[in-house]
Amino acid sequence: MSKNLQNSVLLDLYGCLLTDKQNEIMDLYYNDDLSLGEIAAQLDISRQGVHDAIKKCEVAMADYESKLGLLEQQEAYLEELKEFKAQAMDVFNECRKKNYARDIAEKVIVLLENLDSKLDEFDTAEYTEEEQI
Repeated sequence: MSKNLQNSVLLDLYGCLLTDKQNEIMDLYYNDDLSLGEIAAQLDISRQGVHDAIKKCEVAMADYESKLGLLEQQEAYLEELKEFKAQAMDVFNECRKKNYARDIAEKVIVLLENLDSKLDEFDTAEYTEEEQI
């Protein structure tokens, strides 16, 4: 995961722990992709003040992650879902080879649809850059 994407995700997870002003600066920088100068002009503060706030917030959010581990837990959950999907696909492919396993295959399809729904929650949140299975 790129540093900018990771900081954007950390902002989503821990932004509520920042002050309102810090959260606004980080949101403008990471989510709205504004430059330091644009943020400084919009908030009527110095460019250096914006830079310092961003660096301070990045350190704070990294500290929150090291203590709380929400991003790590989220990534582990996503990997677990992907593994379940791979296992379900294996079962489905085996069932397709045998005519008498049609009922099992239909149940696996429902399971795969449920897993896809859960994986789509992550994709729509744009938390990963990985391709879907």
